[in-house]
Amino acid sequence: MANYTTLPPTAAHDKIQPFKIDISERKVQDLKTLLRLSPVVQETYENGRQRRDEGHEFGVTREWVVNAKRVWEEEFDWRAHEAHLNTFPQYTALVTDDDNTTYTIHFAALFSRRSDAVPLARLSGWPCSPFETLPLLALLREKYTPDTLPYHVVLPSQPGWPFSSPPPTHRNWTYADSARVLHKLMSGVLGFARYAVSGGDIGAGIGRHMAVAYEGVRAFHTNHNQMPRPEGAVDSELEAGEAEGVQRGEAFMATGTAYGRVAGTRPGTLGAVLAASPLGLLAWVGEKYEAWADKRTPVALGHVLEAVSLYWFTGAAATSLYPYREDYLDLYVGKPMGYSYFPWEMVPCPRSWAERSGRLVWFRRHDVGGHFPSLERGEALLGDLEDFLGEVWK
Repeated sequence: MANYTTLPPTAAHDKIQPFKIDISERKVQDLKTLLRLSPVVQETYENGRQRRDEGHEFGVTREWVVNAKRVWEEEFDWRAHEAHLNTFPQYTALVTDDDNTTYTIHFAALFSRRSDAVPLARLSGWPCSPFETLPLLALLREKYTPDTLPYHVVLPSQPGWPFSSPPPTHRNWTYADSARVLHKLMSGVLGFARYAVSGGDIGAGIGRHMAVAYEGVRAFHTNHNQMPRPEGAVDSELEAGEAEGVQRGEAFMATGTAYGRVAGTRPGTLGAVLAASPLGLLAWVGEKYEAWADKRTPVALGHVLEAVSLYWFTGAAATSLYPYREDYLDLYVGKPMGYSYFPWEMVPCPRSWAERSGRLVWFRRHDVGGHFPSLERGEALLGDLEDFLGEVWK
């Protein structure tokens, strides 16, 4: 396998350290013990087997929890997953904020040796982490060598996400704070005077803020352009298939956002619950992967268990809740903007609406895929990013 561990010449090498995941054996065994001792909820009308084919109106089913618990406890091999994750180059960087507080920010990355390589930050959301996007790095490693790779691809873990410093405990933390710290990572520590940002979910909100706030962000791409119906928007503007997506998005906003309201209004209570029970964390997170992915491209249970394990081992279930105290940012992006439309996104945004949210210069509609395109449609998302950057980067 090609060696991608060389940092770009612009990087502040004294602030960056290589990183390997190494969860203590005690934590691994404690998790298994807690799983073994965790009781499963009794069957009810709301979680019963008869609701298996009726969607996720009332949340995750007991049948799913029973099976996932069994696999996590008896078959899931954390060390194998850890070894696989460690095949990708990872680092930690010391980022000093405006108030002189220093944060440790974890990131995975592939750095090119080309002098004209385009720097790209791909930001993930909740309940994901940078590891959600590793399939894109795997595809890039197959397609290019360090000498031919046209991009520097950086996958940061936002403050409070696995292996990055949590937000401070003496003050509030916002989208703007995360955007500022991640911009300092890209521009100050890695030394990219110009770079592009792409994001999904909360990563799309932080990336949008970065594109608006910082001149060095020259282009913005998203697969999650959540926004309310624009004033004056009419259904005659909708393209084929978009009306169904709008209807489903409205239903999600009416019945599917309770998790976010709880996280935004009672994060202390929710954080305590999720930090106390791995099975509770599994149900809370697993429901999202089950409901938000396209049924034609489901997310593998192994990845769900990997993601939940990472949140459990690092305590990120409590420290990553802060974005839900803010509504999704309604910021107009004046930079070149690209939008990948996946039909099973939670709140699919019609093209005509997206044009009101930024200077939309690139758009592609997909017929399959949902909220987790890196996992569901990795090759399609990578193709979108390459085509978008090839068109807008000068």
